[in-house]
Amino acid sequence: MFHTLYFEGTRNCNLNCKYCSTKSNVKTKYPDIPTNKIIERVFKPAWDLGTRMIDFSGGEFLIRKDAFTLLKEANDIGFRISLVTNGKLINQKMIDKLQNTLGDNLLLSLGVNSFDEKNIETRDYEAKKTLDIINLVERNGIGINMVVTIGKFNADTFEDTISYIDKLRLPYNRTPFVPRNADCGSLMFDKETMRNKIHPTLLKYYRGYVSYIPFFLNEDEYFKHSKQNREVSLVPTNPSVGCWVGSFYGINPEGEVAPCPLLLDHVSGGNVYKESLYDILYNSDLFKNIVDRTKLKGKCGTCKYNYTCGGCRVMAYYQSGDVMAEDPTCFIEDLSEEELQELEEKTYKNFKNYNRMTAFGGVFKKD
Repeated sequence: MFHTLYFEGTRNCNLNCKYCSTKSNVKTKYPDIPTNKIIERVFKPAWDLGTRMIDFSGGEFLIRKDAFTLLKEANDIGFRISLVTNGKLINQKMIDKLQNTLGDNLLLSLGVNSFDEKNIETRDYEAKKTLDIINLVERNGIGINMVVTIGKFNADTFEDTISYIDKLRLPYNRTPFVPRNADCGSLMFDKETMRNKIHPTLLKYYRGYVSYIPFFLNEDEYFKHSKQNREVSLVPTNPSVGCWVGSFYGINPEGEVAPCPLLLDHVSGGNVYKESLYDILYNSDLFKNIVDRTKLKGKCGTCKYNYTCGGCRVMAYYQSGDVMAEDPTCFIEDLSEEELQELEEKTYKNFKNYNRMTAFGGVFKKD
């Protein structure tokens, strides 16, 4: 379990996104945790516990004065490195510095909510600038992952956005829009939007299966390819599918540890600068309960896809206040047996393609 850490290294940022999940903006300045404390309390324990990839994020992580010290330290320890960036600081000089520090051990994660003029309303960054960055990064041989935050504000253009990303042959993940640090709950997508606009698009493109929920994959079919079931691993990790809770975790800029980055600032198993990472991940009530999917409530607890999907813990929390509640955006109970069987067959077909992609990329490989 826990192969990936989403590490928010700072709340400071160089943009003013209207709905920023970390409450970051240009004017507000936040104190950062010292370099050595991060190395000793986060990096080294994470490696010892089997975490092999770190997603460095913020705010804007590259704003930290010691950003390259931390990147080099993580690289030297052996972590695979992903840098989640808004792209504003990415130019040839920055790329040269990143490659001199990390070699080819770098994946850049860039966000776009749509490729039209409305992107700037939620991202505070023009989509065209992101496309220019993609071209620059690809010319330098660096891998790219796209992040699309999906809510009611861009549900109608989601198909166009994902189609465009797929034509670029880039992997992506769909992140649900939630009111983590902004009063904007009315913009969250609902079950009808998931069924009619989001889910049909996700079915078409296997490169986005890292964040596919609901995930109608038969457990036996998953075991056939991964050799994992709940007797081997509490959650699927080879590769991770459905809800990633239990295979990754997030740490916010103050050190609070949550099962998902979008739960940070609201749900915590403990503070890594006050408690050991091991105790938080393996002994806290939050983590012990949430990785045991038999304890999920409502339809998620009894669902035939309980193991391979698990429901979105984030949507459950923000709509009910209970991280163990059923996923309110899942529409499985509205499907006929024939419809469900068709969705299962499509899910399995695309899962096989996704599984080959992740195996080739080595994202989930073991030492």
